[in-house]
Amino acid sequence: MSAKTMSTHSSEDDDDRAAPPRAPLRVMQVISTLAKHRDGLSLAQLSEALQLPKTSLFSLLRSLESGGYVISESGHHRLGQETHSLAALIQHTDGFPGNVRPWLSQLHKACEETVMVGVPADNWTRLVYVDVIEASSWLRYSANVGAHRPLYSTSLGLTMLAFATPEQQRRYLETTRLETVTAFTITTRKGLQQAFREIQAAGYVCSAGSIEGATGVSAPIFDGEGKLYAAVGMAGPTARCDRNMERFIDLVRQCGIQMSRALGYEGAYPGKD
Repeated sequence: MSAKTMSTHSSEDDDDRAAPPRAPLRVMQVISTLAKHRDGLSLAQLSEALQLPKTSLFSLLRSLESGGYVISESGHHRLGQETHSLAALIQHTDGFPGNVRPWLSQLHKACEETVMVGVPADNWTRLVYVDVIEASSWLRYSANVGAHRPLYSTSLGLTMLAFATPEQQRRYLETTRLETVTAFTITTRKGLQQAFREIQAAGYVCSAGSIEGATGVSAPIFDGEGKLYAAVGMAGPTARCDRNMERFIDLVRQCGIQMSRALGYEGAYPGKD
């Protein structure tokens, strides 16, 4: 009798370790779902979205409401001030590009070339590197955080231009002097416009127009509103890139997709998977 009791107790302990309480996970699922609906959701809508019983959800919502993490009004539930404060704190301490660093590191390990994230400068004349992990090889593409590069002659820059607004593209083409950097640099407005269309359709760009002997691959990063936010890419000696081009393209595009999802983008990613 005693042995049976001890055995049962041990089994229950094992079950607790194997299957941790689900309430914390459900809390995060509730917050995540409400974050996607600014006007809030009813209990029935939330239950359907999460496939959870209304009784369990009601209890969770009451607890979140008492802490200020959820506001319940007129039968609808939306995020409260405490949740917004928490989001602001996270953004402040681990904002972009820190919040996408894990995927940049994965890309670096997978391709073993220099990888980088860039954003357009405020005036949309150049790009700025905001994160870089250089390759360990002695023959590598070198870049520094904070460095500026032209948009029209770099893979990251071409990606940004291709997914910019028509007005940003028009202003750039009207005001930028296109000079030859390498034999592959696009130096005509018509050529750039054609390149934009091709990049939009493919969802990535390969470019050797920045530095002689180097090739880059880049893909866009979109924010939660579906707007271009940044670009991610890799670059290395052309000979090495040519041997691995298909794999590098797939790696960079997948990295762009993951980073976009991390920024809240839920739309279709350009190109074919």
